[in-house]
Amino acid sequence: MLKENFAKFMKKMPLDEMVLGIGDVARVTGVSQSQLRYWERKGYIQTSELADGGNRKFTYKTALQVKQIKMLLDEGYTLVSAVARARKRGVYAEALRSFFEERFNAITVDDDQHEATIDLGVFDPDPSQHLIAYRRADQWHFRLGPAE
Repeated sequence: MLKENFAKFMKKMPLDEMVLGIGDVARVTGVSQSQLRYWERKGYIQTSELADGGNRKFTYKTALQVKQIKMLLDEGYTLVSAVARARKRGVYAEALRSFFEERFNAITVDDDQHEATIDLGVFDPDPSQHLIAYRRADQWHFRLGPAE
């Protein structure tokens, strides 16, 4: 059984500070460097910074956005539509990231039983309780547990 407190780890994950060069983004997303430059000129994606010599740098979040746009293009969406959908997904992803950053306290995983328990912190209506999410038989459930 594995039990670790990932709350501090997750809060220290500076996705906006994790930068990749244009070649790295092109390689991991399957989008050419020239296409990335075009998308940047059109305002579809943003460069994090220009390094010495003018090399483009992109945040990890932007790399994820590029991958989403590429997947949507491959599904037949136009570029404008793919960008709009990727931006909307980005808003959803940011909401989830914010939720976990604020509420996630700890996780316990039992690899042998394929079970997991996630402590989501204080249950607002009753501060003496924590909201616990747990997976049993590949289904997620919720319960209240005492605050430790």
